Amino acid sequence: MAVNDRNGLDWTISKKPPKHYRLVINSFSSLTSEEKYESGEFEAGGYKWKLVLFPNGNKDRDVKDHISLYLKMGGKDAIKPHKIVTIDYKLFLLNRHNGKERYRVLEHTNKKEKKYCFYKTIVGCLAGFDLFIPLDLFRDTSEGYLIDDRCEFGAEVFVSETTRVTNFSTLNTPSHLYSKSFCFSKQSYCAWELCLYPKGCGIGEGSHLSLYLCLNDPDKLPPGSKILAEFNLRILDQIHGNHCSKATKVRWFDAANPSFCHHQMITLEENARFSMDDSCIIEVEVTIQGVSVPG
Repeated sequence: MAVNDRNGLDWTISKKPPKHYRLVINSFSSLTSEEKYESGEFEAGGYKWKLVLFPNGNKDRDVKDHISLYLKMGGKDAIKPHKIVTIDYKLFLLNRHNGKERYRVLEHTNKKEKKYCFYKTIVGCLAGFDLFIPLDLFRDTSEGYLIDDRCEFGAEVFVSETTRVTNFSTLNTPSHLYSKSFCFSKQSYCAWELCLYPKGCGIGEGSHLSLYLCLNDPDKLPPGSKILAEFNLRILDQIHGNHCSKATKVRWFDAANPSFCHHQMITLEENARFSMDDSCIIEVEVTIQGVSVPG
């Protein structure tokens, strides 16, 4: 079941627990005198995160009669200068009504417009929901969220890497250029890079921008192993927000097949209309579905 509320949020009910983090609080009443509570760190998308809980609402944002729940980037010097980390996220609350475990899941309705960006200069800012759940609903034990003073929150965080290419129209480069490498998991052999053909290649040559997603160093893969990944490549429209996105179903990457290309990612004319300052901003999302290692 999915419900859209008046605050532009979607909440759903799911049987599946959160993929990335679960925070169990065994004595919620002990937090009610605190302004906020920060969880331990957890890893998702190659970065560290925390949950930040305001048990009586975030007073800095004039929240009353609600729990506020947010994500915060953890780790010291987590983002390099001029780096942007863009995320989609879902926050969870366990419901144990009548002994059946279900999760209340909250996310923004318009994820394209509501993606949250973390920058080097604002690490420590919060991404989440001021009005996560009304306090009276949460505290009513018959509703199943707070039983015997125990409750459970959770999070899923999906990271997008963003690359900005400046002075795009006057690039004086070879036929292609590579981005810096980036990771969405702890495994070093799961590092990726983008390869951009500003004037196109293959069937897109001369008419389109072409874009490859590549394993950064396929020789690091254990012999005979493969990575099963789902990915989305996107050229950002800096003017109107009507981004050009190319989604691909699950695909295997290995040493023999280390890359995938969209030869006709976007026409050169349309890409020029997307730019505010003669730059091209590329966003990529990669979800590792599995790794196959022989033996």
